[in-house]
Amino acid sequence: MSFVESLRRVTNNLKDSKGIALVGMDGIVVEEHKKDPTLDLQSLGAEYSGMLREVQKTSSALQMGAAKEISVLTDKVIVISRQVSPEYFIVLVVESEGNFGKSRFLMKREIANLEKEL
Repeated sequence: MSFVESLRRVTNNLKDSKGIALVGMDGIVVEEHKKDPTLDLQSLGAEYSGMLREVQKTSSALQMGAAKEISVLTDKVIVISRQVSPEYFIVLVVESEGNFGKSRFLMKREIANLEKEL
């Protein structure tokens, strides 16, 4: 099994998905799968890696435990980033009216496969 197969399983089972990427904490996209060719997962990965690091620092400083997921809902899209390991996370982009719960479920389901590959 490869990274791209795990990513495709998420987007193929989610009709409103725009794209998904496996990203290193340095902001570099390792693998991606897009349904929307205009989606810039490279930039999104770079920006969300910084945001995820900040949230992790804040959670640690407040003794809240490790941050696992960040979700941002905008007028146009839902962006969900979820930690795979200390070095990697996945970021999923879904249309704003997409199924948020199913998106999270599918991501969580594929985390185990991605962890094995890493």
